[in-house]
Amino acid sequence: MSDPDLTKDSAKTRLKLGVLQHNLGYLMRVARNVVTQSSGDYVDDLGFATGQITLLGLIAANEGIAQNDLARALLMRKSQVTGLIQDLVARGHVERSAQGGDRRFNALSLTPAGQQAWRQARERIGQHSASVLQGFSDAEREQLLRLLRKMIATNLHEVDFELE
Repeated sequence: MSDPDLTKDSAKTRLKLGVLQHNLGYLMRVARNVVTQSSGDYVDDLGFATGQITLLGLIAANEGIAQNDLARALLMRKSQVTGLIQDLVARGHVERSAQGGDRRFNALSLTPAGQQAWRQARERIGQHSASVLQGFSDAEREQLLRLLRKMIATNLHEVDFELE
């Protein structure tokens, strides 16, 4: 005999969104959760904390970037970025070097181990993106990504994004 609660939980839920189907906050929150819930299948075994792969990617693309600039680009508190960077430094993926004469500002770069970790992670996050967007045509995928980049660049005033 089947468990009625299990059968009920495994059935597809039909849900009306009402005005939420036009609400950016709701749509972005659910879209982020869809991406977040499936990302572990691709990158959890790499052993990085949430956000560290993104930091590796930004450092790889912006050799010598300061931690404060990373925090601004990610809308994170400086203390959050500092903790994540400290762990990456301790694990040998990132190195800090003094920027000018001010010891409070460090230029960040990837070590050879960090570059290797980034190459491996980059491949995996590409696979994850392809999986999440598998129901989209090539044109739809590019349009979605272009519009998201535009929304970020338009609203994040403290960062001048250089988009391809």
